[in-house]
Amino acid sequence: MDLHGFLIVDKPRGVTSHDVVALVRRRLRMRRVGHAGTLDPAASGVLVVAAGAATRLIDRVQDGDKQYIAHIVLGAETDSADAEGRLVATAPEDVSAPSLAIIEQALRSFVGTISQIPPAYSAIKVGGQALYHRARRGEQVEVPARTVTVHAIRILAYAYPDLLVVIDCGKGTYVRSIARDLGRELGTGAYLHALLRTAVGPFTLGQAWTADEIEAYLEPRTWPLMALHPDVALSPTPALILDRDAATAWYHGRPVPTGRQPPRAAIEARIYDQDGSWLGVATADPERRRWRPRQVVAR
Repeated sequence: MDLHGFLIVDKPRGVTSHDVVALVRRRLRMRRVGHAGTLDPAASGVLVVAAGAATRLIDRVQDGDKQYIAHIVLGAETDSADAEGRLVATAPEDVSAPSLAIIEQALRSFVGTISQIPPAYSAIKVGGQALYHRARRGEQVEVPARTVTVHAIRILAYAYPDLLVVIDCGKGTYVRSIARDLGRELGTGAYLHALLRTAVGPFTLGQAWTADEIEAYLEPRTWPLMALHPDVALSPTPALILDRDAATAWYHGRPVPTGRQPPRAAIEARIYDQDGSWLGVATADPERRRWRPRQVVAR
């Protein structure tokens, strides 16, 4: 049985993303399984696991926006910027708890296209090695800044030293860096105490299965009931249904006609046959009135 699609997992704290993939592989008894975006072991929430043809859409899902609920603790800073690290600084005695208005003002500087320095304890590679390996050896490494996009930050609750916020952001954003830098701007220090990822692209926590549920229920015959179709990752794009001759041309990698109303731009489309089977992804060629195969899913 060919199994294709996305399984949305509510990853628990203390478990790696690779551990979740290994669990799904074991339950499905197949190797073609991967995940779309690592979630730190100390974090919990949405982890998108792909199987079969859906693994070819992993990059697309990884590029999607993310949403997090972050519990930030003010008044101290750690070397890892989270609760797993070693305490390196505390707020000076003469620094008082910042007001809600001051925090709201400070958070505005973290919204938009910003430059941030990833934590020293992160998987980013510098000189061919992951930063966390070098940090654990006590090496001092200059971490290059990166440009990321933060769409919005909203405060859910605040009672010093605890701050709870919702963060909507783009690919590659480090919430630990936001927590650390917020603490420095406020003069109190801060670290990320807990992180819950609530959405990745179109996938949300409401669609997620817990690890216990996967262990109890997931198997090849239940996959269609628990997983989402691969084309969910393509849901904003238009759909094109091919007749038998066009589908045959498609499988041979040949372009197919766009029809009477060709698109005016090089947009993408989801491709299906007349039985409703997903055939892949096409890119429009408006000048030649053709859809060109970009990704062909094998029969």
